[in-house]
Amino acid sequence: MQKEMEAVNAILRRQYEQYNLSKENIEIINRKYHDLKHQIAVVRAERNSDKREQYLQEMENDIKMYEAQNKTGNKVLDTILTGKHLYCVQHEINFTCVADGMLLDFMNLMDICTIFGNALDNAIECVEKIGDKSKRLIRTAVYSQSKFLIIRFENYTELELTTKDSLPITTKKDRQYHGYGLKSIRSTVEKYGGSMTVNVKDNWFILRLLIPEEKSL
Repeated sequence: MQKEMEAVNAILRRQYEQYNLSKENIEIINRKYHDLKHQIAVVRAERNSDKREQYLQEMENDIKMYEAQNKTGNKVLDTILTGKHLYCVQHEINFTCVADGMLLDFMNLMDICTIFGNALDNAIECVEKIGDKSKRLIRTAVYSQSKFLIIRFENYTELELTTKDSLPITTKKDRQYHGYGLKSIRSTVEKYGGSMTVNVKDNWFILRLLIPEEKSL
C-alpha cells in the first residue's frame, strides 16, 4: 500500500510538472506566431524561388504548431491538450479532440492533470509503437449527456488487452512506478461519484469516464 501511494504521488507530481512545461510551450508558440509577420516580409522580398519555397515550408510548419493550441473553455485543459498535441505533431500522431472544457470547471487543477495527463500519456505510448503511421490515431471527447459528464479516450491498438481487477496490466518494465496511471484516474473519478470502464473493440482501446453532474464537487 505504501509503495502504491508513493507511485501515485510520483504520477501526480509528474503530471503537474508536465502542465507547467506545457504553459511554457504555449508562450513559445505565441512568440513564434508574432515572428511569422516578419517572416512574411522576408518571403515577399526574396527573389530566389528555392529560398522562397524554403521560407514558406518553415512558415507552414510554424503554423501547424500554432494550430495545435486547443481552446476548450478551460485553461487547464487547454494547456494539457496543447502540450500533448504538440508532441503528437512532432511524432506523426493523429490526435483529435472535441471537448467542452467548461464542463470541468468543478474539478481542481490536479484532478484534471491526473485524468488527461495519464490517459493521453498511455494513448501516446501505445500508438508510438505502431509502425504504420496512418494507424497512429488518438481521439478524445468531453461532453454532457443525460445529466452525466462523459470523458472518452480512444486510441488504435495492435495489442491484446490483458486485465487484472478490471484494469489492463502494464507492459512497461518498471512496474513499481508504472501501471498506476489508470488507478489514479479511477480514484480521481470515484472522488466525484463517477465510474471508469476500459475495453477494446475492433482494435480500439476505449477508456470511458462517467461522472454524474449532480455529484460534482
